[in-house]
Amino acid sequence: MSSQRQQPGTAPLRALSDAVRAWWRAALPDRPMIVAVVMIVGALIAAVTVQPDVPLWRRGVVVGALSMLLAMNLIPSSSNLRPHSTPLGNVAIYLSIASALYFIAFGMSSGPASTVISMLLFLLVGQATWTLPLAAALVYAGGMAFGACALIAFFADLEMALQSAATFSFGIVFVVMFVQLSQRYEQQTEQAEAQRTRAEELLAQLQASHDELRAARERELRMAAIEERVRLARDIHDGLGHYLTILNVQLQAASRLIQRDPERAAAVIATCREVAQTALDEVRRSVAAMQPSPLDGHSLDVAIERLIDDFRISTAIDVRFVQTGDLPALPQTLAMTLYRAVQEGLTNARKHGNASRIDVTLTCLPDTVRLTIRDNGQPTNGAAEGGGFGLTGLRERIERLGGVLHAAPHPDGGFLLDITAPVAMAHEVPHDTGVAGR
Repeated sequence: MSSQRQQPGTAPLRALSDAVRAWWRAALPDRPMIVAVVMIVGALIAAVTVQPDVPLWRRGVVVGALSMLLAMNLIPSSSNLRPHSTPLGNVAIYLSIASALYFIAFGMSSGPASTVISMLLFLLVGQATWTLPLAAALVYAGGMAFGACALIAFFADLEMALQSAATFSFGIVFVVMFVQLSQRYEQQTEQAEAQRTRAEELLAQLQASHDELRAARERELRMAAIEERVRLARDIHDGLGHYLTILNVQLQAASRLIQRDPERAAAVIATCREVAQTALDEVRRSVAAMQPSPLDGHSLDVAIERLIDDFRISTAIDVRFVQTGDLPALPQTLAMTLYRAVQEGLTNARKHGNASRIDVTLTCLPDTVRLTIRDNGQPTNGAAEGGGFGLTGLRERIERLGGVLHAAPHPDGGFLLDITAPVAMAHEVPHDTGVAGR
């Protein structure tokens, strides 16, 4: 749970703030029109209420001019002004007509109403700055100020015109700077919105790509599983199926010979035993291929140390491991066979020799590797005839790898298992696939 909690009542305020912000962004194109309508309506109210001494016809001209100016800002075709994007012809027509209406309303008004109406000058200057390049807007602003001052000088006096010129100049500078800053802010806001939209699009594309990659990975895993099942089915068909076919044929032959030629039937049965043993070895190899190898991610010496540590803990037998020389890169089959040899030596010392101490030595040379396992138990080789990774099976595998295995009682007592094998082999023996050397 988050350590920060929202205060009660903040959620409605935040929702209201987000709604106002969204409305303000949506109303961006209409903001100049809103400002214009407010100012013109204020001038209309002043023209009607604060110049009672003005003749009715002049008041009607002022109200009519302001009404036309208000209508021009309410009509979408004429009020839809965009910064530096509206055609200059449309802007020129609007500003020309609006300027003429302004001068009519300003010239025909008097008293406080004329002061309020004169402020519309800043509205027109702001619209010109909003839609025209800065240089053109400044020229327009100067012309409007000069015209307004000329009207004041004509209807009033020169001193008031000069005072008004100073006021108009200050107001025009403020309006131009405000509009320029507003445009800069709007541009930055639009750029930020565009970048945010682009980021959201890129995020959506990235998510879609991620989903596609995940789907592709899942398809790849399914295909790999299917291929593995097909490979296992093919191995069973080609390997175990072959031996079972031979075994079936031999057993049929033995059943026919058992009555009339028992000796030949016994020979056939012996062949069947060999075929059955070969098929059993094939099954064991297939099972070993599907199981994770103890050498996966570990070198041979590290795997032997871990095996000895586990054996020492489970049996309380004193097992010591010594390695001399740097372990070279071993072929997969040789590394796994030496690991199984350590397993077999430790198991035999515990089961058959009742040993209390076992010494395991791994001697590494550039071209050969030697493994010796000596215990202080009874000198027996009871596992020599066992199947699987018994001493007989170990000897066969070591010899197929070009090495030599010696297993016999040690002259000083106990039992010694001594294996020497070349590091480089002419060819890799297909046994215990998936086993990693160093």
